[in-house]
Amino acid sequence: MPFVNQYFSHSHHARSAMSQVQPLSICMLSDDFLPGATGVGTHLQAVAGHLSRRGHRISIITSRRPGEPEQEVWRGVQVYRVPTLKLFGFYQALPSGAEIERLLRKIRPDVVHHHYLGVMLLRALKVCKRLGLKQVYTYHMTEDHLTQPLPMRPFRRLIVRKIVSICNRVDLLISVSKNLAEQLPAKGIHTPVHFISNPVDFADPQSVEPMVREAGFVVMFAGRLNPEKNIPFLLRSFALMLKRVTDAQLLIAGAGADLDALQRQCVALGIQERVKFLGFLNHDLLARYYAACDVFVLPSWVETQGLVAMEAMWFAKPIVVARSVVSATELVDEGVNGFLVEPENDQELADRLVQLSADAGLRAALGAAGRRKSTQYEAESVVDLMESSYREVAVTAN
Repeated sequence: MPFVNQYFSHSHHARSAMSQVQPLSICMLSDDFLPGATGVGTHLQAVAGHLSRRGHRISIITSRRPGEPEQEVWRGVQVYRVPTLKLFGFYQALPSGAEIERLLRKIRPDVVHHHYLGVMLLRALKVCKRLGLKQVYTYHMTEDHLTQPLPMRPFRRLIVRKIVSICNRVDLLISVSKNLAEQLPAKGIHTPVHFISNPVDFADPQSVEPMVREAGFVVMFAGRLNPEKNIPFLLRSFALMLKRVTDAQLLIAGAGADLDALQRQCVALGIQERVKFLGFLNHDLLARYYAACDVFVLPSWVETQGLVAMEAMWFAKPIVVARSVVSATELVDEGVNGFLVEPENDQELADRLVQLSADAGLRAALGAAGRRKSTQYEAESVVDLMESSYREVAVTAN
């Protein structure tokens, strides 16, 4: 195959001459990117934008939603969109192997970085191996994410084996959670793992104008309205809280398949007047709601890190996180920047919310500690580690 020989020749000379200032060509593959409907999309926007500003040549292959162009440049990032199908509420990129190969021949990456479990990833793995391309995979999703839809649950064991196989076929794994990174070898994964946090990429909170508040105490959640987020638990706890804090409001930012069911639950609980569903919010509008709330709750059954909680910390908000989140103890220093709760204990969460509503000094102290903690998630620091990992992979002998 002439392309392979030509690519190896090009890569050998490039890698042997590589220095800390030499730009890299990085191709990222993700079913979600613009607009970022998931934490993966948000992560990718921050990382890709910062890498591009540093002078690297960044290309992204992603899904194509109705009305979107096949190709565009976004903040210096070359975006390629491929044939797509919407399944279980998500846009799934379904390019052929030939289409992936055509794009990779055009992009000529030093490293291919996979971000999303799906058909595109499986096809791209084969193409990259055939072309001798270096590969990185970020462990954004676990088997728990993929088996939330009921039709997928019988395939859990098969999915676990497939994820392990995928991880063992790349050159480097990136885990956004330290706790999760420590668990991966026990799953049978032997690929080297780097822990690199998700990036928080917001302006200085002092420069953000908060949304106008409509209540005396404001609780917030942001994320997909899907089963793994455990939002019914939050609604039940909020209903209990309202019996003691009658002027509270719950803001829910995000879109998803469970919206109608959650709205019906609000009616059944008699809290529909106190819960506001905001829909999907762009980056700037989301910042204004973070700035306006009093406390952020992450009730999820499944998260690999919990980017939205980190973002709320950036805005100096106390956080309450379910212990079921794998990174819960990384996010929360108990009683310092927030609290941990059991994911089915409605009364425990309600009591914490009541406690926070009654003590502005406690909220301020927890929020200030969270703000200090959040500086470790700043995008520039995260991208430093990402760039270093790319260089490490790119110069590794084939």
